[in-house]
Amino acid sequence: AALREGYERFDPRAYLRNNYLPPRADFSSEEFVVPWKLRCLAETFASGEIRGRTLIDVGSGPTIYQLLSACDHFEEIVATDYLAVNREELGRWVRGEPGAFDWSPFIQHVCKIEGRGEPWQDKEQRLRDRLQRILPIDVHRPDPLGAPLCPPADALLSAFCLEAVSPDRAAFARALAHVGSLLRPGGHALLLGALGESFYVAGPARLPVVPLAEADVRAALAAAGFALRELRSYEMPPALRTGVDDVDGVFFAHAQK
Repeated sequence: AALREGYERFDPRAYLRNNYLPPRADFSSEEFVVPWKLRCLAETFASGEIRGRTLIDVGSGPTIYQLLSACDHFEEIVATDYLAVNREELGRWVRGEPGAFDWSPFIQHVCKIEGRGEPWQDKEQRLRDRLQRILPIDVHRPDPLGAPLCPPADALLSAFCLEAVSPDRAAFARALAHVGSLLRPGGHALLLGALGESFYVAGPARLPVVPLAEADVRAALAAAGFALRELRSYEMPPALRTGVDDVDGVFFAHAQK
């Protein structure tokens, strides 16, 4: 209940300014956090192993960067978020409305690291074409979407969601099991999340986060029936500790149901 109340004050634009503009969204070096996240995703999708009809993005927030490498490998991407304000922000970008957040530097960077010489506008349009459903979700319900996804998703992606909406590690592990139910057996799950973070701010909202260690991520994945394929971590450098959170680092996990 306290988390729900906090998120009623969540400001998507403030969140985007805090995390997806410089200094954190600095593409001048691979050592910065946003290029690190994009490279983890690009390299994992480049294997060609993670593909299919549907990918579901759990807790998309107001962001689309996490879907840029995924969109080449799925017929449909389903974005989800608990908050209507985030779903509206995503819809503005999909429709190309004036005033939508400018993701073009992210798209250009992903095209560069994927190295196929593709015009970035083509990737932008492909993601817009494939991102047709933006659904409400509650990861704390055993059926997070309110009804099963039919057929189940071929892959699952979630970035900075579960640890930011769970009051403790046990709730984080349960939420992971709940969203895992949306995935077919053998399907892949990709997670990006915060390590050692206890809060972040988004405008007037100051939101608690479960401080996770790598061991917590490993344990939660195993308990939810996933086999861990890869776990990487990134230490947040002093220059990127801007006061909008107290994050120590970021993890990237690739697991299979």
